Amino acid sequence: MSIRKKMLKACVLSAMMFCIPAVSMACTTILVGKDASVDSSWMVARAVDSSNGTENMEFIVHPKKTNQTGNFKAYDRDTFKMALPQTAMAYTGNPDLGNEKDGYGYSEAGFNELGVGESATETIYSSDNMLKVDPYLEDTGITENEMLDAVLPYAKSAKDGVTRLGHMIETMGSGEGFGAAFIDTEGIWYLENAGGHQWMAMKLPSDKVFVSANEGRLRTYDPADKENYMASPTVISFAEKNGLYNPKDGAFDFHKAYFEERKNDETYNYPRVWRLQHLINPSMTTTVADSGTTAAPVLITPSRKLSVEDLKALERDHYNGTEHDPYANANPNEPYRPISVMRCEEVHILTVRPDLPAAIGSVNYMEYGMADLGLFLPFYQGLTSVPDAYHAGETPLNEKAASWIYRKPQVLAMTNYNKYAPIVKKTYADYEAKVAKEQAEMEKQYLAVYKDNPIQAQAILQNFEDKTLTGGLQVAEELTHTLMAQILKDTESAYHFEGF
Repeated sequence: MSIRKKMLKACVLSAMMFCIPAVSMACTTILVGKDASVDSSWMVARAVDSSNGTENMEFIVHPKKTNQTGNFKAYDRDTFKMALPQTAMAYTGNPDLGNEKDGYGYSEAGFNELGVGESATETIYSSDNMLKVDPYLEDTGITENEMLDAVLPYAKSAKDGVTRLGHMIETMGSGEGFGAAFIDTEGIWYLENAGGHQWMAMKLPSDKVFVSANEGRLRTYDPADKENYMASPTVISFAEKNGLYNPKDGAFDFHKAYFEERKNDETYNYPRVWRLQHLINPSMTTTVADSGTTAAPVLITPSRKLSVEDLKALERDHYNGTEHDPYANANPNEPYRPISVMRCEEVHILTVRPDLPAAIGSVNYMEYGMADLGLFLPFYQGLTSVPDAYHAGETPLNEKAASWIYRKPQVLAMTNYNKYAPIVKKTYADYEAKVAKEQAEMEKQYLAVYKDNPIQAQAILQNFEDKTLTGGLQVAEELTHTLMAQILKDTESAYHFEGF
């Protein structure tokens, strides 16, 4: 059994003892339409939170495969059975478990060779009433463990990714509750499942923003509007047949039919939705309590257009400047769960700029560990390799692994957040600003030659990635030394025993 599964089982048992849902495997998702962004890009952001944050995240560039036979190999989960399609497209993923021989687990996010991206999953929970009539198929149904590797290499578009995943839910079942986002040049689709076999998906309106924090958030479903909605064939009739929906009560509401509000939502989930929506549009008048009801809109219009930098800030938020900030106020017992937490494995921001070639138009901005103290780096869809540290193996707390190299300054800074966090933030902000300038120059050079000399264009892109990713590791290691020296000085000063 994998470390992650052992941790999850422990969390589930603990949650059952206190009669609250298991929420340790949690995330925070933000979707942005192209007309709501500063550069007309579609954007999907998600924080990947885990049980304790010690997993070693890798970044894998999977080559295209042909003439595949046999079954899909899910890491540490032999009960999941899926026949392999003959051809798998090249794609990227960032798993925290597994290897090429035994299969990967929890690959979280990436792009395939067509520029289609996937982020999976946002953990959500179906209602007890739904699970009584259509329970999760925990042994054989699809879960976060294999979702990206079983879908992304075969998705020809964002909508096709939804179609494929939806078919798997209907025929194989779901092993847990989840939301999954798919992105391409045409837009973003977001899917939520319910119980073992029901699901629905919505295409994000181009001028809107959607946020989710471990809740089923989708509501409206119009079966006649196939351009903007998709669902399992029995999504309405099943609910009606099993007493989960009565047409006399009005139009079908996916959330009301299949989900329920829980006491723990009031401090764990609602505050995050409320905080994000109010940061994105400060003119909103909803309260934290509203975030679990129809008073909190599913889609919002931002007060201004958003950028990648804005999404970084949103995923880094911890109720900054308020009484609910657990870090600045040194309050580990703060009831409101912040967006940025120490047990986060990574945060990714998938961006697609439709007017650019996929190699540079599709970018995964990713940081390892706690976003508030993390360094976001651009992983372009067109890269063909990454430095060894970014795929250093599955061993937790691997000294040579990028995820651990980036994690060290975070651990040190949290020993005295108000004193050391500013050092980390300034160091990383300076490097991100430097990289942004080099990005712009690299893209300019790429566009000048890619049509006539694609080999040269690829070299320009790969050289940028090699330099940027290696440089990030160097900055993190230097930062670790700086913090160690400062903490040593402060500790010695506090415990300075001198005879004269």
